[in-house]
Amino acid sequence: MILWSILIGLAICIAIGMPISFGLGAISLFIFFYSDYSLSPIVDQAVNGLDSFPLLAIPLFILVGEVMSEGGIATRLVRLASALVGFVAGGLGQVAVMTSMFFGGISGSAVADASAVGSMMIEPMKQHRYTASMATAIVVAASVVGIIIPPSIPMILFGVVTNTSISQLFLAGIVPGILITLGLAMTTYVQSRKTGRGQPFSLPELGAALKDAVLALLLPVIIVGGILTGIFTPTESAAIALIYAVLVSLLVYRSLTLKRLFELCIATGRLTGVVMLLLAFASVLAWLLTANMIPQQLVVSLSAITENKLLLLLLLTAFLLVVGFFMDLTPAMVILAPLMTPVVVKLGVDPVYFGVLMSFVLGIGLITPPVGTVLYVGCGVGKVGMESLVKSLLPFYFTLLALLALFLVFPGLVLWFR
Repeated sequence: MILWSILIGLAICIAIGMPISFGLGAISLFIFFYSDYSLSPIVDQAVNGLDSFPLLAIPLFILVGEVMSEGGIATRLVRLASALVGFVAGGLGQVAVMTSMFFGGISGSAVADASAVGSMMIEPMKQHRYTASMATAIVVAASVVGIIIPPSIPMILFGVVTNTSISQLFLAGIVPGILITLGLAMTTYVQSRKTGRGQPFSLPELGAALKDAVLALLLPVIIVGGILTGIFTPTESAAIALIYAVLVSLLVYRSLTLKRLFELCIATGRLTGVVMLLLAFASVLAWLLTANMIPQQLVVSLSAITENKLLLLLLLTAFLLVVGFFMDLTPAMVILAPLMTPVVVKLGVDPVYFGVLMSFVLGIGLITPPVGTVLYVGCGVGKVGMESLVKSLLPFYFTLLALLALFLVFPGLVLWFR
């Protein structure tokens, strides 16, 4: 009954438009009032859910992305991407995809990726015979890479709520992130051949762009390299990356002021507050579910349906795709990951593999209607209607689903660095 109360409560919250975090709090209160539990665990579990060192990485990576966008780092990455792939047919589209990979390797957020890259790339693409909807669709689809290529905020959430190694999750995201980038680049090539090339290839321009962007490129090297070598944890890498980004933007590029940095800190604090409030109430529900052995019951129920790992993953993937239509990634991750992970682990699925897979599936949900957060960001930045944007996204949906099927059939692609 507790599980059904949560599911029905969430459905009602979505239907009436209530913020998920407040909905989770209301559901928690309802269950506590009509059960034998006292109210004291609500505060205890909410605080315990936030008392986690790895969670510090979330606001730090968000702020790194904001500083990078404001501080001139992002524009230099765009120039480098243009020099690398701008000569290919549909060159500016390829630049947008490549820039999204670079940006995702620093911010870890699909929303930040779409907002920053879209603001820099959509207007120039329109001037090179891209329709507004196609230009926006390329940027929106490529933003999915931002939550797969390390660092990744969804993977941090998954690691915290399931007690899975965040470092291992980051490493497992490298190969899928590169494959997703290549798949989207091929789709962009097919879709935008008529737009011509953005610029002819120039070795001197590539050298100049690489020299100009070398400090920017050190950011993902610091983040991934430090984690890979074991020098520091993901949270420590986020702190070091933030210090580096601020120093480069303030002292080297001189495109960021202290006043603007303070404003970015406030904006990051507001966004982090939303995530943390959601995680606090989700921790209360997770405690309720665990206390009533709901995960164990789900393991028994789903094991009765099938003990085939691939079939079980297909069922869970299909369910997550449907969830992604109606729920944002963050609440879906913090609510469902603690429930689903014990089920797949019981059948021998690596939790790191499942974490990357779940991030990818829910990432697709970010760009699908009716609740896709990145879709609304794209509509705002690209000044296009939802219907025309979704229509232009159709080829990219097929590409992402094909890549999802590839990861399901060949899990070794995800666990390449394990």
